Amino acid sequence: MRLRHCRTLLLVAIATPLAACQIGGDDKGRALDANGSGTSRTYAVANFADVALRGSDDVDVRVGGGFSVRAEGPSEELDKLRIALDGDTLVIGRKRNALSWGDAQKVKVFVTLPRIGQGVVLGSGDMAIDRVDGAKFEGVVAGSGTLSLAALAVDEAELSIAGSGDAQVAGTARMLKVNVAGSGNLRGTGLRSEGAEVAVAGSGDVSAQVSGDAKVSILGSGDVNLGPQAKCTVSKMGSGKVSCAQ
Repeated sequence: MRLRHCRTLLLVAIATPLAACQIGGDDKGRALDANGSGTSRTYAVANFADVALRGSDDVDVRVGGGFSVRAEGPSEELDKLRIALDGDTLVIGRKRNALSWGDAQKVKVFVTLPRIGQGVVLGSGDMAIDRVDGAKFEGVVAGSGTLSLAALAVDEAELSIAGSGDAQVAGTARMLKVNVAGSGNLRGTGLRSEGAEVAVAGSGDVSAQVSGDAKVSILGSGDVNLGPQAKCTVSKMGSGKVSCAQ
């Protein structure tokens, strides 16, 4: 499952309440058997290229080497965890009957894979990816969670944010495409690209360092700062500000 149409669906996701009472209700994909007991579980899985997080747990992704998936946390919370393989996507969430009234403790899932093409955060959880390289990477945040990319090196990066969540990105991309709907932010002061297309609807902010042409569209109060070398073509309605070379 590659979530290729997420940009269109993100506007719908904004209206979806992510309340303290959560039921992990996604049964897509083939659920993986957990091995182990106590405060640690392992999952035998391979041949996935994308990682999707649904809910409030946290995921640490390490790129390079073979495939491995390990979860750590309170035993009773690990029993509620559901990790599944849906096509080439590893889906991390909670079981459908795992009812939580807001006081449940998080678990942390550690994922290793040779290469990642897409990282998705749906809900209030956080996903940290140590490095990404290749032709293209897609990052999606829908809700109040955070997607962090420590070292990006791709030809094209496409980042979509809906709600109040953030994407924190450092590295390089020849082409950067950003869509923000809501109050979420792209914090990319350490992100450099040769060109960019940025669309903001709402109060979210976007920052990056662009050395060439950039198309910027703002509807609302969000601000876009693409650095002193960006040559921007701007379409704007609202109080949002654009900072570029021109």
